[in-house]
Amino acid sequence: MSTFCDAEGWAVFSTGRAMDFTLCFQNSVVTLIPNVFMMIFISPRLLTVLTMIIVSSTYLHIPTQATAGLLHWFEHFNMANSASSLLVFWLFSALISIFPTRSWIQVTPEGLSSVLPILKLVFTILAFLVFILENIPKPNYKSLARPNTTRPAQPNPSPEPHANYFKRVTFFWLLPLLRLGKTRTLKMDDLYNINPKLLSYPLYLTTKAKLDIEEAIAIEKAQTGAVIKKSKEAGDDMAARRLTPRINLAGTIFHTVGYTFMSAAIPRVFYICFYYIRPILFSQLVGFVASYTEAAQKKAEPQTPWKGYGYVIAVVAASILSSLFDGQFQYINYNAGLKARSVFVTLVYRKSLRLSTTNKQEGMGSIVNHMSTDVDKVVAFFDIIHLLWSAVVEMIITIVLLYMEVRYAIFASIGVVAVMFFLSGLISPFLGKNNKASMKASDRRMKLINELVGAIKSVKLYGWEEFFLKKITEARDEQLVYYRLFYAWVTVLATIMNMITPFVIFVTLAVYGAIAPADAPLDSRRIFTTITLINLLQSPLGQLSNSMSAIVTGKVAYGRLRDFLNSEEIDETSVIKNSDANASDIAFETTAETAAATRDIMGPVMHDINLQIRRGALTAVVGRVGEGKSSLVGALLGEMYKYSGQVRSFGSLAYVSQTAWILNATVRENILFGRPYDKERYLKTIRSCALVPDFKMLISGDKTVIGEKGINLSGGQKQRISIARAVYANADVYILDDPLSAVDAHVDHHIFKHALTTILADKTRILVTNGVNHLKEVDQIVVIKQGRITQDGAYEDLIQNVDGDLYRLIQESKLVASKDSSDASGFEGESRLKVESDEDNSLLVGADSEKALSASVDRPTYKRAKSSKVEQEVEEEVEVEINEKNEVDEEITTEGRVGWEIYKYYMTSIGLGSVFIFVCVIIINLSVLIGTQLWLERWGDSNTMDSGITHSTLYWIMSYFGWVVAGALTLGGAIGLSMVFMALRGSRHLHAAMLRPLIRAPMSFFDVTSSGKIVNRFSHDINSVDLELPLHFTNMLFISTMSLSIFVFAIIATRWVLLILLPLTVAYYWLGGFFLVSSRELKRLDLAARSPMYAHFGETLAGLVTIRAFGDADRLAIQATALLDRSQTTAYLTNMTNRWLQIMIDQLSTITLGFVCVMAVVQRGNSGEGYFGIILSQIGSLTNMMSRLFSTACQIQTAIVAVERIREYANLTPEARDVIPDSKTDPAWPRSGAIEFRDYSVRYREGLELVLKDINVTIQPGERIGIVGRTGAGKSSVTLALFRIIEAAQGSIVIDGIDISTLGLHELRSRLTIIPQEPFLFGDTIRLNLDPFGKYTDAEIWSALESASLKSYITTLSEGLSTVIENGGENMSLGQRQLMSLARAMLAKNTRILCLDEATAAIDVETDNAIQRALRREFQNCTVLTIAHRINTIMDSDKILVLEQGRVAEFDSPSALLQKKDGLFYSLASQSGNA
Repeated sequence: MSTFCDAEGWAVFSTGRAMDFTLCFQNSVVTLIPNVFMMIFISPRLLTVLTMIIVSSTYLHIPTQATAGLLHWFEHFNMANSASSLLVFWLFSALISIFPTRSWIQVTPEGLSSVLPILKLVFTILAFLVFILENIPKPNYKSLARPNTTRPAQPNPSPEPHANYFKRVTFFWLLPLLRLGKTRTLKMDDLYNINPKLLSYPLYLTTKAKLDIEEAIAIEKAQTGAVIKKSKEAGDDMAARRLTPRINLAGTIFHTVGYTFMSAAIPRVFYICFYYIRPILFSQLVGFVASYTEAAQKKAEPQTPWKGYGYVIAVVAASILSSLFDGQFQYINYNAGLKARSVFVTLVYRKSLRLSTTNKQEGMGSIVNHMSTDVDKVVAFFDIIHLLWSAVVEMIITIVLLYMEVRYAIFASIGVVAVMFFLSGLISPFLGKNNKASMKASDRRMKLINELVGAIKSVKLYGWEEFFLKKITEARDEQLVYYRLFYAWVTVLATIMNMITPFVIFVTLAVYGAIAPADAPLDSRRIFTTITLINLLQSPLGQLSNSMSAIVTGKVAYGRLRDFLNSEEIDETSVIKNSDANASDIAFETTAETAAATRDIMGPVMHDINLQIRRGALTAVVGRVGEGKSSLVGALLGEMYKYSGQVRSFGSLAYVSQTAWILNATVRENILFGRPYDKERYLKTIRSCALVPDFKMLISGDKTVIGEKGINLSGGQKQRISIARAVYANADVYILDDPLSAVDAHVDHHIFKHALTTILADKTRILVTNGVNHLKEVDQIVVIKQGRITQDGAYEDLIQNVDGDLYRLIQESKLVASKDSSDASGFEGESRLKVESDEDNSLLVGADSEKALSASVDRPTYKRAKSSKVEQEVEEEVEVEINEKNEVDEEITTEGRVGWEIYKYYMTSIGLGSVFIFVCVIIINLSVLIGTQLWLERWGDSNTMDSGITHSTLYWIMSYFGWVVAGALTLGGAIGLSMVFMALRGSRHLHAAMLRPLIRAPMSFFDVTSSGKIVNRFSHDINSVDLELPLHFTNMLFISTMSLSIFVFAIIATRWVLLILLPLTVAYYWLGGFFLVSSRELKRLDLAARSPMYAHFGETLAGLVTIRAFGDADRLAIQATALLDRSQTTAYLTNMTNRWLQIMIDQLSTITLGFVCVMAVVQRGNSGEGYFGIILSQIGSLTNMMSRLFSTACQIQTAIVAVERIREYANLTPEARDVIPDSKTDPAWPRSGAIEFRDYSVRYREGLELVLKDINVTIQPGERIGIVGRTGAGKSSVTLALFRIIEAAQGSIVIDGIDISTLGLHELRSRLTIIPQEPFLFGDTIRLNLDPFGKYTDAEIWSALESASLKSYITTLSEGLSTVIENGGENMSLGQRQLMSLARAMLAKNTRILCLDEATAAIDVETDNAIQRALRREFQNCTVLTIAHRINTIMDSDKILVLEQGRVAEFDSPSALLQKKDGLFYSLASQSGNA
């Protein structure tokens, strides 16, 4: 016998040995496969071991083994994990060597007594042993690494990079995490860090490099192109500098993730090969079983049994390999999508950092939608693209195989598919149209949600809850209308696409039945082989169906993202910046050789600005409200649109905005703002900003975490922290946009003296102010009027011009002072007050500092200071590490299994009646499905057996058509009922169930809940309810019925299936219990991880100008990247657990498939061909079905968390009732306005200290009461108590004889009038902002605007009252926003109680005086409570209420209190120049 071949020659299969190859085939092809693989894949790696390798052996086998051994030796001691190629090589070598070993044992007469069979056997055993040993993890893998590679340091690195190949392929590297999740609830710290290859920042750098190249090319082309030429001809020579090249978004993303994305095609090809070989094997197996039927045995001998077992082995192997390759495809494709998501989100965030002032008005809601919904839909493209081409390939393969079975009948089925897809194509535009409209409605809804949450206190004070409830509900209803149309078209499309397979089967069988030749009848084997192949069409056709919908929605989302990323950016060239402050004696310079103008969306607001600010000078910018002070600041910062002219700056910049911007971080982090901690500078900063006593009152000092937007700080404290941030920055130039208006007069003086003129004495300072008390101390004064600089110079020079605007402002201030205080000596005498001596002995930083500035608890995080030695103790406190105490709760994540009450809650929201009808329709559809298969079995048997059935072919065709039509009707009815009616009913109910309780939640809830969490509920969670849950539940029921039908047919085919049903059930149950625990917690953590990211985005948009002024955009972008990676980690691990589950389910399904196939072979002579045809035609999809069933169940488990979170908000503890039923309150109450506080105490929420204590005050009708006190004394708490924003801890407030606690909140708040401290404007017309309920005529609105000194400004707007105000009133100055609040109050002329909470803080003295006159005129018989920093604004009050540490310190007339030289009011009045 030859050592290479035997007498059988080069045939593939041996004729002398059962289930064996010929020796020639084994020793050539079979042995060559692993060797060739080895040499191809390890040759590059081998170069690291040997400089050169010479293969001179005649046989490739020997050098391959030697090379593998050498590489093993090297990699075992140098690599963290085993080489994938080596593991695959040894596995294939071991498996393939089984065949020649068996053959040599059989062909050798001596058997194992011969040397060659023994050597073959030893090699097989050694190959298996090496494979097993190499799969054992190395104990020192952390100390090993591949050459020239580095890994970023991570606290809990993922084991994935160090796992061996088979652990990565089967995702078993997740087992430690899953075991941990089984033993206890997973926390964020338990999760592995994301794979370093998926980190966001390196991906962004790759993308940025591509964008920079494209931008440079685009600018170079554009600068020489017609666009610039045309712009220059139009007189706009700044066009080239403002040019923003359009981003080629698709090309940029593909540049970053293209390699990963394209590599997913390789496992997809192998998956298709192994998956589509199965129907051929099924057909052969059915033919094998059919050969043992009585009719077949009469014609020919049955096939040999080993062929049947060979088919079984091939089917099982193909199923296992197709599962593994599909898992790798899903893994690689998901990684590509995750990388793309990372790049998209990073680009959107960084784009938001560069948004122009106009473009950023798109608002947080829309940008969050870009980051979440739009990005997710575009990322879905990465699944779709591969699924599209693979679907086409799969369809071609299936059609070829079908042609081999039914010949020309296949063309009829192709015609059906073409018609169906033509109909689908007609429907697609309607899907896109309605989806785009629904997204716009969603943007409007989220914009309203953001406005509501951002200004909830003002909404409650005004009693506008119902207005916002109505507006949001209208936006939601509009969205649901488009969703209903969208789902209706989806129902039609889904029905068409799902009925393609039944109709194709019908047409194919009908045509073939009519033309079938006698030697190839339409028997059971042909029927069910055809059905198997056509069933395979379901997957590619379903992919095409889903792709159509996803392509439509993805195209819309891609367009939105592209438009956003290509939208207008801030012009970075509008200010020519020089980082060297010493390069010029000028800090800022603006020149207008033609006309330097800046504009916002309402047209030009600044004209002919020529200004020079000397280095080291203190410059004051003054002017009335709306004249352009803040616009000048915007021009200096480069935030305005510049037509022409030039702005130059020298040195670094620090900026304090008019409205304090606070980060959700510790106090210290807010002040440091990313800069290194310098103890000495830090202490000087907090002393100069009068923050020492506040630190002593905060629970954890400067380590106390500030809530979002500074919710646990007073307005003055927030502004002082903002000032401290700028002071600590140690910049060269400081721009302060009227920050001192938010602090008390004595604090104003302290900050001006110790911060602006001491620490910053050698810095350039630009102070925008509405006051005049510091003007004599500045070096330069710039007066702005109607967008122009009318005066510019020193105080001594400008004051000489009696016709100048500065002189007029100062005279107005003198007039106010003389009117309000008989002892006032005017502005000239103000500086001669003993303020300086008071401040020299200031209690702010001296031994008695606490007496001067310590205040009672005005927010929940304060405590009373225990020592008067503040300065010393703060120094000591800085040295001590204090644990941060966060008064703002983190995202709450519930633990454990989602209870059935959540499912019941969701079903109740849908409607139990609808659910019952839906289940009935599903059962009917299942019955039709089973009946259809049984009918086909009878049809097939009638053509092969003498059954006595004599029906014509037309009978069978038409009856089968009836079954198909019944299936289409029940399917369409079920989908339409679930999607169009049930899903939308549940969506409407859940949104409404969450919205009203949110609006009615007490302020304490918003104090401790960030807007990011609330936005997440209304965006991501509602999106899950709208789209994910209905789809999952519908899929769950349909997949369950189809899976059930498969097992029913399996039992009919062979009762032996019952033997494995119990073990399978136990295995599935265990697998579900093991997986669901971790998967559920990962999903919850994923949802929780999104909130900080969204909250950070919101903070960034709110402080965009500050961030850009400080030059910290990149630092915050890196923070955002870290939050994104945290979110990506949970999403990645969630997907990987799903992949692990799919592998496990696939193997269980393969066991089932293998068992059924084995039983088909074993019972080959005892069972009917037809029933085995049914089960084999169906069981081919069992793997996919069970995977989908289990995955869908898990998706429901995780998606239902959204309902759980919505229910949490739906069950929020509400405030007191809005309206008391059968209220006896006088409709005209309050008639007089008498207010009485009776032993009144209040706290912000349970467990905190009282903020007002034992208040006993009686206010007579019509009295004007001024409320004063130091920062944190409880001034604003009085108005909050009056409006019942906070509820009494003891005592009561009585208005006109009625205890307000007995009234409904809307009844109370709607009858009181307030002008809040923080003006609130929402994105709508001026008319709606003033009169949201439409109570007043235009004439009354114009009258109110005139009284508020706004009429002249509004009349200049082209749309008048219909002019749209941007989000938060960004296109108005802070002073104009406050005047809008005043105009609202002017409309309520019939009110009897008016509260002004520092309402004129941001208004110049002249306008303030005009407003005060209007208030006296319009509210003559009204009780007025005024909280003010400016003492002069309340000097004409009937009485002054002085608060100190939450208690009444003094309460009397101004004249009486001024007589008390040792009184607190006298001290305050002295410091403000009114004593």
